[in-house]
Amino acid sequence: MLKMKQTIGICHYRIGKTDGVSLEIHKRKKALEQLGYQVKLIAGPRSIGTDYVIEELEFDNPAILKIKENAFFKFKNFDSVTVFRYYLYKYTEIIKQKFLKIYEKENFTYLFLHNIFTHGRHIAAAKAFCEIAEETKIQVIAVNHDFYWIGSYKDIYKPQIPFVKQYLKKYVPPQTPKIKHAVSNSINQKALEKRIGVKAFICPDTFDFKQQPWMKDQYNQDFLSHFGLKSNDLIVLQATRISTRKGIELAIEVVKQLGQMKKKLVGKTLYNGKKITPNSQIVLILAGYAEEDSLDYKRRLQDLIKKTGIKAVFIANQIGAQRRREKGKKIYSLWDTYVYADLVTFPSWWEGWGNQFIEAVFAKKPIIVFEYPVFRADIAKEGYQVISLGHKLKQTKAGLVTVPELQLKQATDQTISLLTNKTTKQLLESNFRIGKRYHSEAILIQQLKQLLKR
Repeated sequence: MLKMKQTIGICHYRIGKTDGVSLEIHKRKKALEQLGYQVKLIAGPRSIGTDYVIEELEFDNPAILKIKENAFFKFKNFDSVTVFRYYLYKYTEIIKQKFLKIYEKENFTYLFLHNIFTHGRHIAAAKAFCEIAEETKIQVIAVNHDFYWIGSYKDIYKPQIPFVKQYLKKYVPPQTPKIKHAVSNSINQKALEKRIGVKAFICPDTFDFKQQPWMKDQYNQDFLSHFGLKSNDLIVLQATRISTRKGIELAIEVVKQLGQMKKKLVGKTLYNGKKITPNSQIVLILAGYAEEDSLDYKRRLQDLIKKTGIKAVFIANQIGAQRRREKGKKIYSLWDTYVYADLVTFPSWWEGWGNQFIEAVFAKKPIIVFEYPVFRADIAKEGYQVISLGHKLKQTKAGLVTVPELQLKQATDQTISLLTNKTTKQLLESNFRIGKRYHSEAILIQQLKQLLKR
């Protein structure tokens, strides 16, 4: 008799996008399948490629938004805490029962929960899955990318009533032997241990370094012309989502500085063979999307772009995790954007690790980095050579961030030097080897084997 494959569930609010968590889920699914498991994806309705949809897992669902707003911003839509508690528990139970129906069918051996127990966006889901862990035989692994009480979230999620404080202490994250915790960096490991006394397993981001290099091909050959760009334009790629903590205004400032020093580039041949001419433009491509709570930030970025006069193109509506056609419209993959990039900006001031950093390393592109805490604590010591924006920020009157002028000037000078230096390819090859050593798919498989041990 053939032995049945064990089934693993992977659950998140959204899956199949170009955000870091979606990309990590895709990698884990592939690796788990290589290990012989059957993998099923569970998420909310704004997902691509899921096996099961639970409507109430969407954090922008009106009911879930109402819970978040009253829990953390202003308690105004409920007559009493008792009514609020009833409303919260109602959605906890809905999520729980819908998942249990899936469990009846799939009989999961393991369940990976990404960011379910970590921040205030969806506290109803935390209680639901804590109860599922306690009441079933599923071996639950919580993969915690962010925590609401540190980093970019600590000034956002402020409990408005004592009940929410108690709830968070119990469920976000929960302390139970039925749940194994993993984190993506040493900072989060220390934060979790301090909060609930559990030392989590560290699983930094990884990448498939054995895959074929991303190249120009028949599908993406029209990429530049499609977005109104020329083959001799200097393309600066910002591949992250549009979110405040991504510090994208720093990328805009870098492109502005490069524009002011363009004469140092004209007539030069870049490390990749591209020749910059007087009619070459320096263009910032923004490939990531903005969620609803980041639309105001996107508008501020657009205002800054207009003020600085740089050329910037927002292309998220035609970028996906995979190539496809949607209602007759060509959707390029995120990887296609790297093919045409001459330079990658990664100016985030807070990251759980940094998918776009390791993607740029694989793509062998020069990277401009703001040295965010996890970069300084975990990544820099691996030995990558990057263009640094330093690690000190100042707030502007527009609610954006900036770095000291001297640091920006030094980074721009270094960028021009690196773009035009014949030894740059050697540097990028060195970065690639370091990335492959510490963050390859083989490392991911080792991580998963450790997590699946009991």
